[in-house]
Amino acid sequence: MFFALTNALLDASIAVWEAKRHYDSPRPVTAIRALFAGQPVRACAGAFQGTQLIPGDTWQSYLATPPFAEYVSGHSTFSAASAEILRRFTGSDTLGAQVTIEAGASPIEPAMVPASSVTLAWPTLSAAAAEAGLSRRYGGLHFEDGDLVGREMGRQIADLVWRTAQSYFAGAPLQPAPQ
Repeated sequence: MFFALTNALLDASIAVWEAKRHYDSPRPVTAIRALFAGQPVRACAGAFQGTQLIPGDTWQSYLATPPFAEYVSGHSTFSAASAEILRRFTGSDTLGAQVTIEAGASPIEPAMVPASSVTLAWPTLSAAAAEAGLSRRYGGLHFEDGDLVGREMGRQIADLVWRTAQSYFAGAPLQPAPQ
């Protein structure tokens, strides 16, 4: 399992960084500030300020924006690749995990967010991977396309890695992907 999982993660990192270097796409903070300069936008006004109308050229993501290209989402790609390898290894997508975030436990808005305890649940590996990607959109770090394409890349990478690993274990040449 770890052979396939770590190879999928390594291959995902290569694919993600090649895409980021190739497309050199702006993050939401850059795009929103440029496209909505001089216009009011409804957004998070900052820690402890809630949602308000703010000048578009002052928009800030909820999470700190990394200093590299947006497309594609590494979190989406890594999570989808990992979930797919684990699904194939175990023969099931079932996860059944959950975590409760206590009221006020936010490191960004402590003692205020969330207003009441929230339980996050992931019935499947796929659901956990999808939510990992979605979380990057909620944080203001990715656009939808960067997330969704990253997820698909992760699944495709995992498929090739899994088939390659199985060919090594069987001592047989890699067979072409089914059409």
